[in-house]
Amino acid sequence: MKCVIEDDYAALSRTTAAVVAAAMLQDRRVNLSLTAGATPAGTYRLLAPILAGRPQDIANVHFYNFDEIPNGTDRGVTRSSLDDQVYGPAGIAEANIHGLTLDNPDEIRADLAEHGGLDLILMGLGGDGHFCGNMPGTTRYDRDIYVYDVTPDVPWYHLVEAMDPAPSQVVTFGFPMVLRARQAVLIVSGASKAEALAEILTGPIGTDRPGTVLRTHPNLLLIADREAATLIEPDGAGGFRRR
Repeated sequence: MKCVIEDDYAALSRTTAAVVAAAMLQDRRVNLSLTAGATPAGTYRLLAPILAGRPQDIANVHFYNFDEIPNGTDRGVTRSSLDDQVYGPAGIAEANIHGLTLDNPDEIRADLAEHGGLDLILMGLGGDGHFCGNMPGTTRYDRDIYVYDVTPDVPWYHLVEAMDPAPSQVVTFGFPMVLRARQAVLIVSGASKAEALAEILTGPIGTDRPGTVLRTHPNLLLIADREAATLIEPDGAGGFRRR
């Protein structure tokens, strides 16, 4: 694991934007999976105008949604968020966007297998230790793409109960898909994520804290700001311990 600690969120966003942009600059097809949400928003604000001004340089780049929460439309929550945050502002061609739905896991799996797999996958970390759609109580470490039911008894139901309509199912890439990506990038910002970051780097691996498994990826880049990293320090053996 490579760990980069930046002074603040602005610096984290600049570094992340540089990493994602660098992944695109290859003389072949490039497959990326980007997360939606608040943490990558600063990255996308920096990245989108650069991409919009150089469409010829990103014609080789294809985008795959990590997860999707159906919301009664043809786009879903994740796709709609990414449209607003990066796909739309960057002018990404529709043919280069591969949305994940409840009905097409086999199609996405086959498409990635045919075109070389994911080059980079960008993820955020939830305060409960989740990453993208891999949530406490519903995570499966044995499936590369899986669908699960959303019921009021899941510990994170408060995150979705206000949605109209409330989702009944979620589809997400699982850890086997992350593991196959050539590079996994995890971005973590803010004091509210400090405990979750310490837990996934030092706690036992388990589906109650899904992100704990990410530290087993052979090419994981962790980019955190100092507020998020307040509870961790290097252990001298390539890992981390709590302060």
